[in-house]
Amino acid sequence: MSKGFIGKTSVRDNIRLSENPKYPVFKTLYTKQKKAVWFPEELNIQQDVLDYKSLTPTEKELFDSAVGYFASSELLVQNVLGNGFFPVLTDPYAKMSFTAQMFMEDIHSDFFEIIINSFDMDRKRVYDITLEDKLLQEKQELIIRAVDRITYGKADPDTLEGKKQILTSILLNNIIQEGLFFYSAFAHFFAMKDTGKMKNVVSGVELVLIDESLHLQNGIEAILTIIEENPQIVDDINFVENIRDTIIDAVELELNYLKTKFGGTTIFGVSYKELEQYMKYIADRRLEELGFDPQFNIPNNPLKFLQKEDVKKLTNFFEVSSTEYTNF
Repeated sequence: MSKGFIGKTSVRDNIRLSENPKYPVFKTLYTKQKKAVWFPEELNIQQDVLDYKSLTPTEKELFDSAVGYFASSELLVQNVLGNGFFPVLTDPYAKMSFTAQMFMEDIHSDFFEIIINSFDMDRKRVYDITLEDKLLQEKQELIIRAVDRITYGKADPDTLEGKKQILTSILLNNIIQEGLFFYSAFAHFFAMKDTGKMKNVVSGVELVLIDESLHLQNGIEAILTIIEENPQIVDDINFVENIRDTIIDAVELELNYLKTKFGGTTIFGVSYKELEQYMKYIADRRLEELGFDPQFNIPNNPLKFLQKEDVKKLTNFFEVSSTEYTNF
């Protein structure tokens, strides 16, 4: 009997590629990620040093927070992939797709490291931002708590309960962390560029966004594949509702964070109200991509600077077209 998408395997298993892979979508996603490879040394972010020095204290604090969040969270994604669900993937092309993701997380970590060094930022303070800001810390802890419960063999991938736990870790990592929390921070960077600041840094962030959109697809396809192979998961109404509630609760957590940063003020020309609508718009897309009905009914991206000509090439990365499986 052949293994499903996740399960216990020996290292001798699945060491042959097929011309007709069992899960062709992951061969496609591997190829897309391979074509998207870039290197941070290609960017001249040193040209933004004067911009960084000219930021107001409020602007600099927002920039530092975003860099600090990404600097540690990209490494967190690596840990989740390596310690969480990568060991239970059974398909060689799925492994190739997720190792491509892991490599790109290395590139992202390198990119933010170069920013820290180029702008002579206080390394300890930047990396401690996610410990000192309780809401940033909670955003990371949301993922950490779930994944630590399943690592080192604590979740049996051959049982239905284990599959549910692994599915949840994929949801939290690839959908909520990379597809919600990261997308929120992307908007901060694009707002900077819209005011004419940090253009070279944001060029790198645009590349990070392209990568993260592919990582988001990795997660969505993995979740829907698990569901297709284990349709009884959908029969567990409480579990399905908990998945939906987890996404909505994550939006509220992000909105609470944004309130502490923006409150009644405008930074880089963007307000809390605009970011609130943007987050709800993104959340609706994530819900729909997983087969749920939208929660907030925001049909269009409300951030006007994301509709400008120079970022139109990125707009498709805010939408993920997943393969049709048996959805929630």
